Amino acid sequence: MSMTAHSQRGVALLTILLLVVSITVVAGAMLASQKIAIRRSGLLFDQNQLLQDIHAGQQLALTVIRADDKLNDTDSEQDIWAQPIPPYTLGTHSISVELRDEASRFNINNLYQKGAVDTAALALFQRLLTQLNLEPDIAIAVLDYQDTDSDVYQDGGNESTVYSQQSSATVNNTLPNQPFVSVDQLQAVRGVNTDVLATLRPYITAAPYFVPVNINTASPVLLAALVDGATSEQMQGLVDMRTQRALESIDAVWQLPNLSGLNEEQRAALAPLLAVDSQAFMTLITVTDNATVGQEKYRYATVLVSKTANDAEGSSNANNNSSNGNNANNANNNVPNRNPNGANYNGDSKKTKQIDVVAQRLWAFRPSF
Repeated sequence: MSMTAHSQRGVALLTILLLVVSITVVAGAMLASQKIAIRRSGLLFDQNQLLQDIHAGQQLALTVIRADDKLNDTDSEQDIWAQPIPPYTLGTHSISVELRDEASRFNINNLYQKGAVDTAALALFQRLLTQLNLEPDIAIAVLDYQDTDSDVYQDGGNESTVYSQQSSATVNNTLPNQPFVSVDQLQAVRGVNTDVLATLRPYITAAPYFVPVNINTASPVLLAALVDGATSEQMQGLVDMRTQRALESIDAVWQLPNLSGLNEEQRAALAPLLAVDSQAFMTLITVTDNATVGQEKYRYATVLVSKTANDAEGSSNANNNSSNGNNANNANNNVPNRNPNGANYNGDSKKTKQIDVVAQRLWAFRPSF
């Protein structure tokens, strides 16, 4: 009997041990699950907070651009959008906003608009490449990347054969045939490596609609690309002029010695590519979490803001410019037609603009800006 009782006690002890182990395992699993749930909740909270901070930064940028638009009809480095914006504090978070005029750069999507090649824009881009000591044929490759046909521009060769070595090519070696979303995509274009892109980056953008070059903010290098043989040093006169006062029309460009010799046909070809205001701004939003001293978290976002004429105004401009025969190269329904002097306005009254966010991109690190 004692042996049986001893065995029973052993079984009971083993059962208790198994129960303890089972309870420990279940408790551990519940604790791990709870930690995951807490972590997930924390991440969702951080994500929501980030989106709120970015939204606040967007609204700040929009407010600055809209306020500036009410002051004048031009965009220059003397305007309030071009001045440093003090950080905005929201609880334990700090939000910083930097604005950049995308019209101070050449928009590579200008090359192909409304199903047609803009030959004047293509020539300007080729001259810009030459200014930077890069191969002008890169412009053709950039155009073929986005146009909708399957032939190399003005060459007749098949794109799938000529560009078969491009990393952008798919299995059947066809090009995307769509506009660029980012200048980083240029690395998929034949002839553009890391060094070439680094050289080009300060002078180009990839806005999803037609953006003329703002002569009030464009660099001397880009201004020199307006005509063959010009140099950035020769464009210093224009830069000096605009530091004193924003240029209100592109007529000032034709007054420069190396541009005064252009005939009416040449000026008419260039004029639609130029403006005295900006139709696109890039915003860099930096969010800093100062909740834990010494362990600040940084988050970044870039936001593209468009500034285009209201529909009614754009229609009025279109009718007026069409009657003058100067509506070529106005390549987006949301972009107002431009008259020969580069202004987007009719009469002397102040015209309001439609200012909206076009695109947003989140970054885990500070992007090049």
